[in-house]
Amino acid sequence: MTTPRRAPFQVLVLPFRKTDRGTEYALFRRSDSGDWQPIAGGGDDGETPLQAARREMQEESGLSADTPLFPLQASATIPVSHFAARATWSPRLYAIPEHCFAADATGQTLSLSAEHTTCGWFSYEDARQHLTWDSNRTALWETAERLRDRTLLP
Repeated sequence: MTTPRRAPFQVLVLPFRKTDRGTEYALFRRSDSGDWQPIAGGGDDGETPLQAARREMQEESGLSADTPLFPLQASATIPVSHFAARATWSPRLYAIPEHCFAADATGQTLSLSAEHTTCGWFSYEDARQHLTWDSNRTALWETAERLRDRTLLP
């Protein structure tokens, strides 16, 4: 069986849960760089961003396939120089889109993949402080705002 070819887009999935202390957000510490971030990964050829987000969420966090996912307006582009797969993409491609989603993981337990050394649930402020990338902070902010305004639900 051949490995699927990496599609030229990235997904970001920010799990959240509602607790008696308020909303908490799941972050994962990457084993390669040590950066904290939500679930992140690439699409495979033939996948939509939503399909890739659901697959990455299951692979990296163990969250169930029926975890509700909500598309966010937050988006970014990432230079292709960050990806080994760039050798398989057009030489005229310089940046790929990042599609962001929030995932309601209330009542579920997280598990780790080999891509991460640890994970945890954080308050909004603590999560914001841990994040390295502006695009991750934007997705966090939008998720928090939608939950506060009760506009995350379809």
